[in-house]
Amino acid sequence: MEFDIKDILKRYWFSILIMAQPILDIIAYFQQDNAIGSAAGYLRLVVMVILPIMVLFKTKKKKSFLAWLAVIGIYCVLHIANCFRVGYISIFQDVAYMARVIQMPVITISLIYYFEEDHAAVNHQVEKSFYFNSVLIFVSVIIAFLTGTGEYTYVLYDAGLKGWFQNANGQSIILASLIPFMLSYSLKKKKFIFLLLTSVFSWFILISNGTKVDYYAIFIIFGGYFIYLIFEYWVIRKENKKLNLPALCLFALLMVVSVVGYDYTPRAKVDLGNTTAREDENVEMNEALSSIQNSGESMTIEEMMADPEIKDELLTYLTPKLPPILVDRFGAERVLVEGYGYIPDAYMLADTRANKVRFAQMLWSDSDMLTRLVGFEYSNVIDYVGNEGTYDLENDYPALFYYYGYLGCGLYLLFLGYFVFRLARKVIFDFKNSVNLFNFSLLLVFGIQLFAAQLSGAILRRPNVSIYLSIVLMLIYFQTDHWKKVKEDTHA
Repeated sequence: MEFDIKDILKRYWFSILIMAQPILDIIAYFQQDNAIGSAAGYLRLVVMVILPIMVLFKTKKKKSFLAWLAVIGIYCVLHIANCFRVGYISIFQDVAYMARVIQMPVITISLIYYFEEDHAAVNHQVEKSFYFNSVLIFVSVIIAFLTGTGEYTYVLYDAGLKGWFQNANGQSIILASLIPFMLSYSLKKKKFIFLLLTSVFSWFILISNGTKVDYYAIFIIFGGYFIYLIFEYWVIRKENKKLNLPALCLFALLMVVSVVGYDYTPRAKVDLGNTTAREDENVEMNEALSSIQNSGESMTIEEMMADPEIKDELLTYLTPKLPPILVDRFGAERVLVEGYGYIPDAYMLADTRANKVRFAQMLWSDSDMLTRLVGFEYSNVIDYVGNEGTYDLENDYPALFYYYGYLGCGLYLLFLGYFVFRLARKVIFDFKNSVNLFNFSLLLVFGIQLFAAQLSGAILRRPNVSIYLSIVLMLIYFQTDHWKKVKEDTHA
């Protein structure tokens, strides 16, 4: 049989693109200190440019496709124009960051238009490619651990296996996005040994990661399939299908082990370390603040600032403990009064995520209406004074709101909401045909991704993670595209 590379690329380019993602992540890890960025980042940018061009050559709906891209382009122009109006700090940083954010909708739209006329084989390609990616990530993490060339998820506590991946939060969401499809694929094989190996492997890679997202994902994923298998049996029991008791017992066992053995998990080690450190700091702070507040008398922050003596003592004590970037930008008094609104304890001061949100809120309060409409420049959250690096928001939804304003955030949420609407419409008008293992996997992964965008972040603004969301949204689009036919048939 003749080996035709062109034919293979034509038929399997999408699978190759998916399976290349972990490899690109590994490349990015080893090039993370490269001053001009990693080759992986540039390759992902090339994909975002080439894919729409491929669509233009293939699709018959060029006008509607270009209309979608025009909406994204017009918003980007408005954001950039406003940044010029108020004074750009770094147009390169801002535009480069925005390119990462728009990759998800651009790739989603492109994939939908590219496969719209021929998407029969896409589901199968995605399942197999996701399985391959999960195995590759697992192997790379183990090799990195054995060779000592990787990193812990939480370096401070030597906890969690991250391996050759640059961002732990991003990796955790990728794993939580891949594993449901692995289990779905294994369940359809109807071979318990295969399901057993896949489930144990999936459980291990989730619990060893150490992040909250992956620990919670154990219960969301295995608990979700546990409920689904019972529900599926109840819905289609007339077809003489047997209840998959071995799978139910296996999933229940893995969840029980996760609860009973929690104290021995990387997640528990991190939680204990954080709690112990904060408790000691909190005792010291409470004693110091008590003496400042006149032997423990309860006072509001406004009352303290109104007393010159207490104000001086309070600022002298708390200023070194406040995030330097906030103090440098807004001053300690304003940070305490506007940023916190009360005297923060050690837990609050150590909560980097919350401090970043406070910083963005204070930048937002200094912005005019036009800036609030299209967002402020990303470079505003870079610390050029205190060398803290970036104060980039960690949670995706607040980041979208502050960086891209009412308009940008609204458009983004409307885009995601469109697929939620399609899911709801499919369930309402074609419930019976909605109940299948693949559709449940899609629903589960989409829910995890939306949840993780807030809990963890690192999905909507990271191209190596957002591409998995793009694939899921494309699949949702095609899986929910038949409700019209069902309705039309009922009126025939």
